[in-house]
Amino acid sequence: MRILAPTLSHLERSLSDLSTQVTLAALDALRGTRLLLHAAGVAAPDGRVLALVGPSGRGKTTASRHLGLHYGYVSDETVAVDPDLTVYPYRKPLSIIVEGKPFKEQIAPSDLGLLPLPDAPLRLAGITLLDRDPDTDTPGAFPVDLIDAICEMTPQISYLPDLPSPLQYVARIADQIGGVTRLIYRDAADLPALVEAMFAAPAPNAQPWTVAPAAATTGPWRCAEVDDAILVDGRACILREGTVTALDHRGALAWTMCLEGARTEQITEAAVTAFGEPDGSTPHELMTQTLQELVEHGLLIRA
Repeated sequence: MRILAPTLSHLERSLSDLSTQVTLAALDALRGTRLLLHAAGVAAPDGRVLALVGPSGRGKTTASRHLGLHYGYVSDETVAVDPDLTVYPYRKPLSIIVEGKPFKEQIAPSDLGLLPLPDAPLRLAGITLLDRDPDTDTPGAFPVDLIDAICEMTPQISYLPDLPSPLQYVARIADQIGGVTRLIYRDAADLPALVEAMFAAPAPNAQPWTVAPAAATTGPWRCAEVDDAILVDGRACILREGTVTALDHRGALAWTMCLEGARTEQITEAAVTAFGEPDGSTPHELMTQTLQELVEHGLLIRA
């Protein structure tokens, strides 16, 4: 029997698969111990790290290639963060899409001229959501509401439910860095100047939040047990069975009053006080609909 030597394409495919498997194994080893962002990361000379979050295909590797020529290359794939903002680099080869090939090539950072890490402790200074818009007239970094940021980042956080008090964990990190931003840019070549401005700008004030109160054992409604929940500016963000749900102001008011054991009539009266008379339906009809939606989302049970 003749043994055929592997072709170059087979070797390249194997290296691509190996890179994926090593990354998955590394993430699994850290589950529940750190915030694991699906993000590119670059470091300023003083060790401050910016994590650029986005799903596959959003441009993280391209961003790494452009930014890594000006800042220390941390990762093009995963940024791991401790509660004290310590960042752990993952300087893997960059996974580059090559036209005509069904797999990504793995290219060493040094071969692309990317800079080494600075001689300073790495500490998270910012989390930004990558958003390329070739037609934008206003490129730059813009603040994102905390609940909206959590909802958008949830698919880009590995093993979120395994963290202790997961939503609070993310919110506390956001507190320390001044919140999450969205980086809107036209082209990757514009990123170095935009990131330079982000590193130079003072950290903004973080958005206040509170932990949702414990559920009462009285009243006509029972709130389902949740893994974690926070309240932000009259809205609620709830993690239950691995799913994050955001409630608008009316839904959050209804849910939190159900936590306190309130009756439907009390919740309706509070909603009218807070939001005024609704258009197109009576206050009772609208609140009945709101409560039913909470039931359908598995957050409420009629006692």
